Amino acid sequence: MRLTDLLQLINDLNINTAFYLKIDDKIVPWGKLTLVDGRGLLYPGKNAMTKAKLIRLVGHMHNRGIPLLIAVDQEEHHIFGLQIKEESNQIILM
Repeated sequence: MRLTDLLQLINDLNINTAFYLKIDDKIVPWGKLTLVDGRGLLYPGKNAMTKAKLIRLVGHMHNRGIPLLIAVDQEEHHIFGLQIKEESNQIILM
């Protein structure tokens, strides 16, 4: 999944929507975004990234077509989809 794809999919959602990562059948908060060599690495953390924070971080970026990857234990995993839980304001990237 590319950053532009994610931004288009979440465009109509609440600004306080929180992001989570599904890693080995466990759901953990997405805590950090790092841009490295033309790709975005998503790291688990203690507090979940919100849509508002994501927009602040990438709002002024020129190249939003970068691929997003989940980084865990020095391995990078591609993101193939997401699950939107509107009733609990959550998005799970998997």
